[in-house]
Order: sequence, then C-alpha cells, then structure tokens
Amino acid sequence: MTDNIRVIASDFDGTILKDGAQHVDEVYFPLIRELKSMGISFIAASGRQYANLRRLLWPVADEISYICENGALIAQGGRILYQNEIDRRIALPLIADMQAVSGTETVVSGADSSYLVPVDPRFPVLLREKVKNQVTVLENFEEMPVPMIKISIFFPQGIPADKEAWFHEKYDPYLNVVDGGNGWLDFTNKGVDKGSALKLLAAKEEFFLEEVLAFGDSENDMAMLKEAGLSYAMNTAREHVKKCADRECSRVNEVLEELIAGRL
Repeated sequence: MTDNIRVIASDFDGTILKDGAQHVDEVYFPLIRELKSMGISFIAASGRQYANLRRLLWPVADEISYICENGALIAQGGRILYQNEIDRRIALPLIADMQAVSGTETVVSGADSSYLVPVDPRFPVLLREKVKNQVTVLENFEEMPVPMIKISIFFPQGIPADKEAWFHEKYDPYLNVVDGGNGWLDFTNKGVDKGSALKLLAAKEEFFLEEVLAFGDSENDMAMLKEAGLSYAMNTAREHVKKCADRECSRVNEVLEELIAGRL
C-alpha cells in the first residue's frame, strides 16, 4: 500500500502542532520538499483559516495545497479554488444561539478573515497575537461583507457535554457539527468536511483516495481519515477518532521519515 502513496494530507492542531504550539517544527519543511521530489504532494488540512496556514507554512507556502476551515475552503498556488457558503437564514439564528451562551466567543469564518463581535476585548488580541489569525471586528454579524463559510463557538474551559448535545439536537438537521478540539465547536454545511474536500482535490489533481496518507487527531479529521487509503490517528486522540484510522503514531514527521526511507 505504501508504494502507491502520492499525497500526504495532515491536520495541524494536535497532530503536527503539539501541546498548543503555534509554530511548525522546522523539521517538516525539508521533509515536504523531499516528498515533493519523490512525486508526493502535501495538503495542509485544518480547521484553521487559509491566511493562518500560509503563515505557519511560509517556507513551502506556494508548494502545497490547503484544505481550510474544516473543508469549507480549498486553496492552491495562492488561489482560492473553492468555498462553501452557509445560508444566512440558518447562520444568523445559529449565531444568536451562540451569543446567548455566557462565557463563550463566536467566530465566523470568511475566506479572508475571522470575523468577531467580541465579548471579551482581549479575545481578538489572543487570535491575532497568539494564534496569528487575520481578524476583523464587527459591530454585528449582519454586516459581515463576505460569505460565511464556517461558524464556531469557543468554550475557554472546554465544551460542556450538555451544550454540545443541545447544539447537535437543534442544528444536526441543517449543518455539520463537529468538535474542532481545544474548546471549539464548529459548524459547516452538511456534507462539508475534510473528507469531502479531499475528494474534490482528488478529482482536480487526478489522484485516487487510495493514494492518500492522512493524519489527524480530532472529530473534524474523522471523515478524512476514513477516505484516505492509509491513515494514522495520533496516539493522543480519543478512541472514536482512533477507530477511523488504520494505525496510530506519536509524531507525523517520524512516519514521513519512514516513508521517505522506504520502511513504512
């Protein structure tokens, strides 16, 4: 199976970025270039925004493809190839429900920025300075000037089980609701996830899903792990995520090194 690998698709937070890191270990950049020389392309597949991923991966930013915002946006070569807009007749009531939950923040993703109506004035600073997101502060979400492609609620102390269940019960008929990790509950259109985005890229780039090696650690990675020909869940992942993968690992770079050496 490993002889046929043509594509690497990897999540970042909790997968390549360990323990809350906000910088990619420099060991990955020569690995990505070595893989490219072998005819194996790299896809950054994340819930993060496009601008953020390009910043994280700046040494190879124009040499790879991107699945961003949990599959709601696909980019390559500095161009956005695809984005999937949430109907505002669904989005705005959802946002109102999120804003009614005390102690949380609501973030709406556009292709260009994370849009906020912050509760805590320190929250935009956190996203800009620590997470390194492009951030736009609004008076209200109705004035957001670009399509809404992902909507998220952030629970600083982690997602309470009762709140997650409530949002699932109300919005599962209309939206894809997933735990994005680290206190984020993410909403995209039905059928929009990293797995569906991987299928779209496969059709465009003319590779087979069986030729994909994928890595992930969270619920928002499950569809991608299932679609890939070979998949690894991080050993820190929850059990239901691990069940979607073929194997487990502790560090992505170690698996890539084994692949390059022909020992995988």
